[in-house]
Amino acid sequence: TEREPVAQINVPRPRPGGGIELVVFQIDAEGYVVLPVDPRQRAVPLNQANDLLPVISGINVSQLQPGRKIESAQARTALQLIAAFKGSSLAGLVDLKRVDVSAPEVLVVTTGQGSEITLGPVGFERQLLRWQVVHELGLRVNKVIATLDLAVPNHVPARWLEAGTAPPS
Repeated sequence: TEREPVAQINVPRPRPGGGIELVVFQIDAEGYVVLPVDPRQRAVPLNQANDLLPVISGINVSQLQPGRKIESAQARTALQLIAAFKGSSLAGLVDLKRVDVSAPEVLVVTTGQGSEITLGPVGFERQLLRWQVVHELGLRVNKVIATLDLAVPNHVPARWLEAGTAPPS
């Protein structure tokens, strides 16, 4: 069966003539690096398809070999979060743009709405439910989440922005 990418990893690489180019590696739900599809065979142009996939950052790029599985625990955790997010009711409310796994024991998510959410590496369903409760509270008081730390189990440190000052989705 064809592997369907669920995330991407962007790697800057020097160009032979000078400057830097961005190489995009796509990752499927099982952690396999998906071979790039020839642009002529794509139903959707490359830049439009990439805008829809969350970017995973903070992974050791030496593990990125097309056709091989990434063995990084950080990558597996990020993919588990992406899967849990897609299955949650939050998926229709906010856009998952970036998952940074560079910090130990936490994932830092950036949304298309400009929020920065910190999550612990386990129990994503519960954390996503807590995120949704805070998101809905913000809608009621006309604010958006600036930062939210869900890695803290008993309290939810949050910072708010006025809804009009948030970047557009």
